Amino acid sequence: MPETAFHLRLRPATFEDAEMVADLQTLRDPQEPSDPVLLRYWWQMTDALEKSMRQVAEHDGAAVAYVGSQHELWEPADQRFGLLRPILRSDLWSSEGYAELVAIGENWLRLEGATTAVARVREDFQNDIEALAKIGFRENRRMRTSELDLVQRRDEILRTLTDCREEMQREGVRLLPLSKDDDPDKYQKLYAMFIESEKDIPTTVPWRVLTFPEWRRFWLENPGIREDRFWVARAGDEIVGTSVLDCPVVRGIPWTAYTGTSRSVRGRGIARALKYESMAQAIQAGYTRVRTTNDADNPSILRINNQMGYRLVAPILELHRPLG
Repeated sequence: MPETAFHLRLRPATFEDAEMVADLQTLRDPQEPSDPVLLRYWWQMTDALEKSMRQVAEHDGAAVAYVGSQHELWEPADQRFGLLRPILRSDLWSSEGYAELVAIGENWLRLEGATTAVARVREDFQNDIEALAKIGFRENRRMRTSELDLVQRRDEILRTLTDCREEMQREGVRLLPLSKDDDPDKYQKLYAMFIESEKDIPTTVPWRVLTFPEWRRFWLENPGIREDRFWVARAGDEIVGTSVLDCPVVRGIPWTAYTGTSRSVRGRGIARALKYESMAQAIQAGYTRVRTTNDADNPSILRINNQMGYRLVAPILELHRPLG
């Protein structure tokens, strides 16, 4: 693409641009299609809960470049990390053009007061990683994107599901979809369990604890999440675990959006049993594969995934660069 076209056509992105940006993301990896409805929702949630900037360049009605930056609503004493996501269409890709997108995102973060820029890139996107390294980004953490073949593993999943149900019955733990839980306080109990379990997720970039109304909107207004696919575990009167599927609306594959348990019940197989309920439900819905992303320093959930038969798609590198 001519230099002037790239420079002059970058403009603020609106929610209406989510479809073309989802198309651009899908071009990067057709095996992981981006759902435009869900992308629009995530943009809306980011604007509601954080601060953000998005710009897009288009040519002949299609997005050819995109850069987004966002950051938490910091408290004065917080470490000030800012996330950035640059995308440049592969047929127009150049290290210079990509670096310019990064610079746009970083400049916005500097003006916002960020001290560290963070980019998360799959390891197999080598051009992006090399361009970021040239600018000065360095690896800080690794995450794993893994995929479970629901066709190949179908019989084993359904067989193990029966074993898990029997085990949970012996443990006195009840598993059910949120839609079938008639406790009037179920949302507050689920929120408390989420907040407790989130604190044990390894991370360098901290996140703000959502208020109950923010949390409820974030999880329960998501068009890809339904309460009949939102599994919870109950021990007595308490909700002690959850596993939830985030399913595509227009296109794509389902993801395990979250699996977690209360600290008091860990080691009892509850997270494993919840995941098998969720995977069996994905099979019943006709999906052929499910993906999940987990931090590489989270051995308990990685162990469950390995036992279930998840296979690594690619590591995700979290790269940091000081903005001083």
